[in-house]
Amino acid sequence: MSRAPRQGMTLVELVIAISIMAIISGAAAGILGSALQAEAHGMSKSQLHTEGLLAMERMTNGIRVSSSVLVPNAQTPSRDVLVITGLINDDGDAYFDDPLFPRIDEDPAAELVADSQPGVTGVDDDGDGSIDEGATADDDEDGLSDEDPMDGIDNDGDGSIDEDPSSDISLDGQPGIQLIDDDGDGSTDEGVAADDDEDGFVDEDPMDAVVYTFDNPTTTLTETVPATAASTPLSAQVTLFEAFYEAPERIRLTLTLTGVDGENVTFVEYAFPRNAIQRTGKRVR
Repeated sequence: MSRAPRQGMTLVELVIAISIMAIISGAAAGILGSALQAEAHGMSKSQLHTEGLLAMERMTNGIRVSSSVLVPNAQTPSRDVLVITGLINDDGDAYFDDPLFPRIDEDPAAELVADSQPGVTGVDDDGDGSIDEGATADDDEDGLSDEDPMDGIDNDGDGSIDEDPSSDISLDGQPGIQLIDDDGDGSTDEGVAADDDEDGFVDEDPMDAVVYTFDNPTTTLTETVPATAASTPLSAQVTLFEAFYEAPERIRLTLTLTGVDGENVTFVEYAFPRNAIQRTGKRVR
C-alpha cells in the first residue's frame, strides 16, 4: 500500500525559511533606512540652498538699485553688516513726470538718513566698535560733520567719496547743482541752496536705509528698515556673513548656512550699485 504524499514543512525547513526571510527583511530595512536618511539629507541641503539663494538675491538686487551703499566702505571694507539705501520715493516726484523714472534720495538734509542719530541708527558706521557716536549730522561717525560733500572727491581722505555732505549736498552755494536745470523746468538755480532738486521744498527726500545684520549668537540674518521699523528675518541658519567693499563701488557678499546635521552651503556673489548718483545730480538706471 502506497503512502500519502507529505504535506507542509518540517520544523527544520520552517526555521531555515524564517531565518532567510529575517535576513532579507533586515537587509531591506537597512537599505530603506539609508535611502530615507539620504533623502532627508538631500532635502535639508536643498532647503539650505533655497534659503541662501533667496537671501542673496534679496541683498544683491537691493545693492543694484540702491542710490548708495553706506556700509561697508573704503575705510572699513570687511563687515558683517550691509547698509544700502532703499527705493523709497519720499516726495513722489519723477524725472520727466514719468513714474518709471522716480527721483529717489535727491534732497536729504545734513543728516543723510533722517533717523536722528549719527550715521544709521544702531549701526557702527565707521567700524570702530562704537555705535551712534557724535552729532546727528556726522553721517560717517568720524567726529566731523558735513566734511565730504557730493562732488566726486574724497575730501576727508578716508578712501570713501561723498559720504558726509551738508544740507546743500554739492556745497556750491546754489540750489541743486550750480548752473544746472536740476528739475528740468527750464530754469537754473531757483530757490535756496538747500533745495537740492529745485522743486521748492527743502530736505524732503532723505536716504532711507535698509540694514542687513548678522546676529552671530543666534545665527540670524535680518533685514531692517529703520524708517518704518520693519524687520524681516532672512535665515536663522547663518554661520558666516561678510559684506566686502572693493573699489570702485563693487560689493562682494559671502553667506554660509549650516544645517542641523552640520552640512554647509556657501554663496559668494558680486553686486554693483548701478542706480548711483551721477555727479550732475541725476541718476542712472
